[in-house]
Amino acid sequence: MRAALQVLARERGPVAALQLAGAAHPELRPSAVVQPDRGLRLGLKAPDWDGSQTFEEVHLLATPNREETLAYLALARRTGRPVYLCCENRLGADGWRKRLKPLDSVSLQHCRLLRLDPQLLPEQGDPLELRRVEDFLSCPGLFSWDRFDPGSRLLLEFIAGELPGRGADLGCGPGLLARALLPRGCAQLDLVDVDQRAVRAALLNCNQDVRCRGLWLDLTQEAPPGNYDWVTLNPPFHGQGQEQRALGVALLTRASSALRRGGTLWMVANEHLPYHEVLDELRLQAIEVRQQRGYKLWRCRKNA
Repeated sequence: MRAALQVLARERGPVAALQLAGAAHPELRPSAVVQPDRGLRLGLKAPDWDGSQTFEEVHLLATPNREETLAYLALARRTGRPVYLCCENRLGADGWRKRLKPLDSVSLQHCRLLRLDPQLLPEQGDPLELRRVEDFLSCPGLFSWDRFDPGSRLLLEFIAGELPGRGADLGCGPGLLARALLPRGCAQLDLVDVDQRAVRAALLNCNQDVRCRGLWLDLTQEAPPGNYDWVTLNPPFHGQGQEQRALGVALLTRASSALRRGGTLWMVANEHLPYHEVLDELRLQAIEVRQQRGYKLWRCRKNA
């Protein structure tokens, strides 16, 4: 559990609040929430904020993306209620303190809890709004939100020939890899991501092609439909700004389960990550492996 969440619960737990970018905590009982991350949203029992709920103040956890946090602050401003921003030191808490000039600041557990005047917060921004970046739609907070991720670009070059049948891009982000794969002859392509904004962006960037289906899933907790002929995967290994290698292994495990027997996994990852150690356990046979520009690329067949 994030230290910032624990500090927020300790200091502001009993207060009815709109919770932005937060997660479940037994001492927090938000009146409404805004949380596009499926995994964190599953644990929150409060309804999505629709503008009608009443609350005394706004609680916000800083995100690793500064622009995304600013967008949440702009949303908080529009409520007119007192705002409490909690941020771990590793995510730049002192920088936020200097920038936002809080009414009060408390330092606990390597975090800062800032009490903010909503009238002094940014006026423009919406964390759920997609924006145009060159020729695609995206938003701060998504993986590689403002460019075609170099690992995914290498994976696209590595994938040879047609991709017939049913496929899935697990962790699709804004859908730039999926958009490039659609002309390869696939009959159906599932766009799967833990972030609701990514699924929406991917569908739009794929021009709402009838072959595409968007699935908002936390693959560490939920399974896609499965029986795919092929799956593409660029597994994440960071969560909330910290390295979490188990996250990538969990998605690789889900990818293996989702493939039919004889199906193909196309995967790219940073070359230092030891995914080769778990391939056999997951009944994935490496058919082709390539190292390039700090990445490792795999083509694997599911054997059973």
